[in-house]
Amino acid sequence: MATSVTNHFDELNDRFSTYAAKFHPDYLFDIFSTDELYPFWIADQDFKSPPAVINALVHRANNGIYGYEYKPAQFKNIVKKWYWDQFQCVIKEDWMVHTPTIMSSMAMAVDLFTQSSDKVIIQPPVYKEFSNVLNKTERTAITNPLVLKENKYQIDFDQLKELAKKDNVTALMLCNPHNPAGRVWTRQELQQVVNIALENNLLIISDEIHADIVFSNGQFHSLLSFPEIQQQLVVCYSPAKVFNIASISDSLCLIPNRELRMKFDSLRDRYNMGRTNAFSQVAWMAGFSHGASWVKELNQYLERNVTYIHEFVKNQIPEISCVKQEGTYLVWMDVSKLNIQGEELIQYLAKNAQVGLTDGAVFGKEGTHFVRMNISCPFSIIKQAMDSLRDSIHQI
Repeated sequence: MATSVTNHFDELNDRFSTYAAKFHPDYLFDIFSTDELYPFWIADQDFKSPPAVINALVHRANNGIYGYEYKPAQFKNIVKKWYWDQFQCVIKEDWMVHTPTIMSSMAMAVDLFTQSSDKVIIQPPVYKEFSNVLNKTERTAITNPLVLKENKYQIDFDQLKELAKKDNVTALMLCNPHNPAGRVWTRQELQQVVNIALENNLLIISDEIHADIVFSNGQFHSLLSFPEIQQQLVVCYSPAKVFNIASISDSLCLIPNRELRMKFDSLRDRYNMGRTNAFSQVAWMAGFSHGASWVKELNQYLERNVTYIHEFVKNQIPEISCVKQEGTYLVWMDVSKLNIQGEELIQYLAKNAQVGLTDGAVFGKEGTHFVRMNISCPFSIIKQAMDSLRDSIHQI
């Protein structure tokens, strides 16, 4: 590991003195019945943002005036360049529509482009807000559960083909890279998804917020790089995860289909959701312009954490196992062999290991007997947490 990487990310940063939801004592008490633990639940990082982002934000803050702003022409050019440099994906400026959050984008897309009688495919175990969006918009979720094969999640394409043919099935919500499975879908896998969507006239709504968190054994492919699906595609993206700017970042909805984009933009304007966040655009532009090498170092560091955890579990906690992954900073652990499960296990580990994990059941019933761990924190914290997990699990 290069010294620069170690120096950047080994630093222990104080988040308890900020209003970080992840460390909020009331939240910790509600979930874990204690605040005397290290929280590995909410998916943000315990690392500082890239120096270029911090410096740009400080410079902007020192201006002292925070009135209404616009996004300059160079903003879209910078985003386009990032997509090409990082993902080898060509996008167009007029595809871009800005919204407050990824999930507001997805909810708007579901509300606009499906009917209340429609059914939407999701692939659990998956981020719980997918099903929450469908419940709130009064759509019916039908599941195409991922299949765990050779300790790695796969898409059940045979079942997906059958579901796509059913009456009133009009859309698929895709998570790429996948939370919590850690999969970065290959181009071949995505091509199969695209083919099924084309054959059955399905709209694909793709959450690509983890696109930048990919390890050496994976390569991210945006669905925007498949020209044949662009007319029935909505992609939701933000650098909030990679630059750790979730509390100040807005999001980007990329919609190549002009008719769909105009409807989406109209709904956004109706609720006045297009206001520019000055700090968000400063952070985006600085990160995209000067943060590529930092992102590479971040991914190296995260991969080191993941490798350590996987090896540690394999050698010292044989009662559990880690699912193979190619990206995200979320480790997915199979705890099915333990004598206690679910909330009982989460509470036990919180009390005895001082480690706050997420019960896999919140990602759908397919996540039962799993736990999720956010590993985007200094390696010293990881080592301490794994030692504590080992000792407490051996006492069950």
